[in-house]
Amino acid sequence: MRNLFEFLDRWLMRLMSVVIFFSTAIIVCLITFLILSRYVFGWSVVGLLELSTLSALWLYMIGAVVASRNREHITVDFTAQSLNSPRLAAAHDLAISVILFVLGLFFLSLSWDMIEWAFRRPQVTPGLGIPLFAGQAALVAAAVLGMAYTVRDLIKATIALLNAKSEV
Repeated sequence: MRNLFEFLDRWLMRLMSVVIFFSTAIIVCLITFLILSRYVFGWSVVGLLELSTLSALWLYMIGAVVASRNREHITVDFTAQSLNSPRLAAAHDLAISVILFVLGLFFLSLSWDMIEWAFRRPQVTPGLGIPLFAGQAALVAAAVLGMAYTVRDLIKATIALLNAKSEV
C-alpha cells in the first residue's frame, strides 16, 4: 500500500511540475508580448491579461500544493526549534497538522460553495469568454490536493506521537 502512495505521489509531482513549467512559460511569453504590443507597437490585444492571470492562478495554487507536499509552507519555527523532547516535538507537529486540517476543511468548503455557484450562475471572462470555472478549478485542485497532503501529515504526526518516547 505504501508503494502505491509513493507511486501516486511521484506521478502527481510530475504532473504538477509540468503545470508549473507550462504556466510559467505562458506567463512570461504573454506578459512579454503584452508589453511589447502595447508600448512598442501601440496595439491593445484583448484577452492576453486574462490568459496570463489564469496561468498565474494555476501557478500559485499548484505551487502552494508543492509547498504543502514538501512541508515548506510558511511557519513560525521558534517553538519547534526550542523543543528538546521527542514527544513534545511530535505533539507540536500533531497540533500543527490539526490546525492545517481544520483550515483545509474550511478551504474545501469554500471551494465547494464556489463550484456550486459556478454551476448555478456560469460566468465568463469579458475578453475571450473563458469560463471562470477554468480559474476556479485551480482553487479546487489546490484545496483537494492540499487536503490530501494535510491528511498525510496528520497521520504521520499521530504515528510519530504514539511512537515517541516521553522524556525521563
